Amino acid sequence: MTSLSQKELVQRKLVELTEEHKDIYQSLHLANEATTRLIIIDEVLRLLGWNSKEFNPETHTSTNGYIDYLLKYNGIPKLVIEAKKIGLTFCTPTSRGPTHHEYTVSYFKQAFKSLLTETIKQASSYCYDNSVIHTVITNGAEWMVLQVIPKPGKTIDSMKGVYFGNIFKDNFYFDLFYELLSKDKVATGNLESYLSEINYSPSPFSKILKSEFGSLKWRAYERERYLEEFYRTFFDEITNSNQKKMLEYCFVSDSKLEQYRGDLKRILKDTPPTFLPIGTEDMEPGEGAASIIEEKGIGKVVLITGSVGCGKTTLVRKVLNETRQFHKKTTVPIIVDLINDVSKNTQHAKEIIFRRVYESFIDEFSTMLELDSLRDVFKSELKVLRNGPYKSVFDHDPMKYIEKEAEELDRLKSDFENFVIRSLKEQKNKKNSVILIIDNVDRASESFQEDTYTIAHKISKESGATVIITMREFTYFKNKDKGWLDVRSGDRVIHLKAPDFSKLIAKRIKYVENHFDTDFRAKEWKRIYDYDEFKSACIRYASVVKSSMQQGGDSQKILETLSCISWHNIRFFNDLIRKVHKQLGSSGKGWKYEEVIAALMISPEDGQIGVLPNIFVPCQHVNQAYFLKLRVLLFLNFSLKANERAHGIPLSRIVCFSQMYGYRGSWAISVIEECVRQRLIECVEIPSDGDDTVKFNIIDGETFRISPLGIIILQEILNEKIYLALLAPELPFHDIESYDKVKSEYSEVLSYMGNNSKCELLKDGVDLVSASQLPKELGRYLSEQYRLENIPVSGANSTSEIRLTEDRLKAFINSITIFKKRIVQNNTNPDQFLLELELDRREDTFSSNESDVEYNNEEAYELIKEIIPNKMFNLKIDNSEFIPLVLVALVIRKFLGCESSYGVEVTDAINTYLVDEGNKKEPTNVSRSLRSSKFKGLPWLLIREDLHPKYKKFSLEDNWTFHWLNYFGEEPNI
Repeated sequence: MTSLSQKELVQRKLVELTEEHKDIYQSLHLANEATTRLIIIDEVLRLLGWNSKEFNPETHTSTNGYIDYLLKYNGIPKLVIEAKKIGLTFCTPTSRGPTHHEYTVSYFKQAFKSLLTETIKQASSYCYDNSVIHTVITNGAEWMVLQVIPKPGKTIDSMKGVYFGNIFKDNFYFDLFYELLSKDKVATGNLESYLSEINYSPSPFSKILKSEFGSLKWRAYERERYLEEFYRTFFDEITNSNQKKMLEYCFVSDSKLEQYRGDLKRILKDTPPTFLPIGTEDMEPGEGAASIIEEKGIGKVVLITGSVGCGKTTLVRKVLNETRQFHKKTTVPIIVDLINDVSKNTQHAKEIIFRRVYESFIDEFSTMLELDSLRDVFKSELKVLRNGPYKSVFDHDPMKYIEKEAEELDRLKSDFENFVIRSLKEQKNKKNSVILIIDNVDRASESFQEDTYTIAHKISKESGATVIITMREFTYFKNKDKGWLDVRSGDRVIHLKAPDFSKLIAKRIKYVENHFDTDFRAKEWKRIYDYDEFKSACIRYASVVKSSMQQGGDSQKILETLSCISWHNIRFFNDLIRKVHKQLGSSGKGWKYEEVIAALMISPEDGQIGVLPNIFVPCQHVNQAYFLKLRVLLFLNFSLKANERAHGIPLSRIVCFSQMYGYRGSWAISVIEECVRQRLIECVEIPSDGDDTVKFNIIDGETFRISPLGIIILQEILNEKIYLALLAPELPFHDIESYDKVKSEYSEVLSYMGNNSKCELLKDGVDLVSASQLPKELGRYLSEQYRLENIPVSGANSTSEIRLTEDRLKAFINSITIFKKRIVQNNTNPDQFLLELELDRREDTFSSNESDVEYNNEEAYELIKEIIPNKMFNLKIDNSEFIPLVLVALVIRKFLGCESSYGVEVTDAINTYLVDEGNKKEPTNVSRSLRSSKFKGLPWLLIREDLHPKYKKFSLEDNWTFHWLNYFGEEPNI
């Protein structure tokens, strides 16, 4: 007899349950809810695999009373169940009753009228309160499941649900009931997948400009002759043994980030990854050399790990130099650089390591091969030789001993392993500390690295030397994950922080300016270049980098952006500067921020993707999910507690958050994976710069947090019209009218570059693109999609996390409907394009000065008047009229899309909107108030303290709404 499947067993037991209670079915409409649950619903849930602990009956919500059942799996809410009396909620249908199983919510409401309508409304509020997207409504006999969190662009009424029928009737859809509501099926996503599919309607239209125009490329200028040599010479490694001067003048000793804003400073701080062992030392670059030189102890192995280009090799070179300079009499340093000896295919680690240590040892101490030194190293072997079988021969003929001794020493020194260990041990016997450094081992195969780690312990144990191995974080992670890098208890693990980005740039530039002629390579430069021409070019290149990243008006933002993109990967940071320099060139006084953004988005090479990703591309192009990625980033950055933001949250939290907007769970997972690959989000459990990031796929147990690149996109890059404009070629459009409008603007923009058939962008056209109608049309299209993709009011107010996220998103939507300039053709010269101020609906007009704002649009003024509180006028807080004025002015600026403001901009907003003509405020008085101790103590005001007073900027802390309510007695209307 064939055994029954689990589903068949459940079906049989359900039939038995209904048979048992069939005789009282007609009277169940008289029972109260508790009786109904006890008799029918509890039993059905148990048959479906849910145990009593997972029922959570009568769960209390913060705002809406008690839920009848809240079903959880692994502690995560999965289903809200509303249990109602038989004969009430499912009263006789007013129209022909359900005969199939998939119906819209509006049909259910129409069929069962007000009682079911009220139940659905109640269940919907419970779902929002508990971040659950599905509800089951049942009276014990009849069962239905609904998705009450609507998909983007839909209402609850338009969502389809499943009516399973009556378990006491023959037409009950048991198979579907089991496949959707049994515990195992809910846990594996069957319910979510099924309801998503029947409610899923991909856009019937999806078109991308790139398919018609091709990829946008950066138009290459004439190559600057010495630019590559400049970066290779002054921004690559400074660890060549001859580069002592660069090492001395360019070494950055700390990782402090004083020049960055507080939030960026916190997230850019290079802290030990979680996969490093407990007890890992977090070390500043300047601390490392002294700490390692002073390392004592027998059998010590030191692992130095850090990100790519963080300075591991630079550190060990500094150890070598300082040892020779200051500890020559007490410390023996030996470095083995494997960079030219190994590859991923290299084997025989033992042979290579001991041979290279032998060679390095002899290079450092050539006297070790002299007779007296060899006799000291192998004295025990020589003692055995002299007193062995030939003792009487040697006593009779001393020359025989000398001959045999020479043969024995020659044999012993030819055994590299034995010679190395014995020589190192001899140094320890002479009271010298021995430091053996094995650098670049992670360029070899995993088996080679494993053997090297074993060899390091052998050398350290048998000789008493300190053995240092350097490896990247990713290599450490990968080897630990393979199981062999288990870090023995006596090992010392050092996490080397990346040096400060700004100081790295400053020291390299200063070196070019002050030490060019005295560099050890000067003779070579004179031989292969026109020396004066080469020097002049290098000085010019250094000047451009200096003015662009240290002195210019946009230098702070440029430095922060490149730092965030590269994170603490110094090599990548240097490569980014090189890339931007090659694209923007060395003309002018420096680069503008919008030019840098354009260079990072557009590659000069066909087929190469830009460094900055398009965060609005919807999942699979055809889905209504333009804002899913942005909402996830906003959630991770603005809506979490401080410790969650720092340490990350599990995948389930992010998926649950996304589903509260009606997005499919599979879309959220796909977006998170893509964000990790694009370096917008960090998976805490893996290195940020490893191959696992490039090919990332989610596995169980991982946690996620926003990356520095994600933060700088939210804080700076999204505010740049050039970013919005250059999204156009890659953005899928879902309606033909919008596509045609953007296509027309895009074609016109390409014509500004001289030839729209080439689909190129050049530096001199960046400001024209920013000021064109292209970002305006993109903004309008995204605003329309936001309206379609917006969350219902009940959903937006359901949790603080969603409220905080939507506040930020609304501010962005407001900002992309406000533009500054437009391009017009010069009447006197049709080939020339000019920038002109523009008046448009819902737009402000700005003067040509970026910090000079003229708010003169009547409709914008009407919208802003709604923000101004009733108790605003003649109000003083702490005897200051400026406190309420500044708060409201900053909120108005925030509504207009300006997250931070200069003092003059705050003054303009006050004079334009908040005071009459006879009470205009002087900028000096406003600025004086903003600099006062009274303002510095205001809890709602965020002040950039690290800037020159002239350039100090002001913005709102996240808690400003609380203080607004306290000041004005009303909620802010924004």
